[in-house]
Amino acid sequence: MQTLVEYRGHPINNELQKMRRKHSMLHLDVLTAIYHFAKIGSGHILEIGPYLGGSAIAAAYGVRDSGQPKTIITIEPGGRCDHPTLPTKNILKDLKKNLAKFGVAHLITLIEGYSWKEETIAAVRQRLRPGSVGLLVIDADGNVET
Repeated sequence: MQTLVEYRGHPINNELQKMRRKHSMLHLDVLTAIYHFAKIGSGHILEIGPYLGGSAIAAAYGVRDSGQPKTIITIEPGGRCDHPTLPTKNILKDLKKNLAKFGVAHLITLIEGYSWKEETIAAVRQRLRPGSVGLLVIDADGNVET
């Protein structure tokens, strides 16, 4: 809790607030926690369900500020969402646009697909060795289509 309070006076707080308004459903404290753990943690980052990219951007800011080489992989199946405040007709298009807009696209590998599908799992395994993930962010809706 103390660390979250300390970040409120840090310039990253303004960056996260600005990004959050239009690109994330997550509370500012959650984005700050993702930033913090991406910054201080060892190991790579695996995210499931970035939607428009708020959590991925927060993690990328943490990696940027850590000065350490870390891989960020985010998995998103795409589609559309009629969310009342953050709707999108094309999740993947808007996600890619936001990652570029906030200058972090080069830090993130986007794997398009459902996290439970064999081809998605294989794509993650090609990029990350077992035991190398230091931060796992899951913000998926839990809807499994078969």
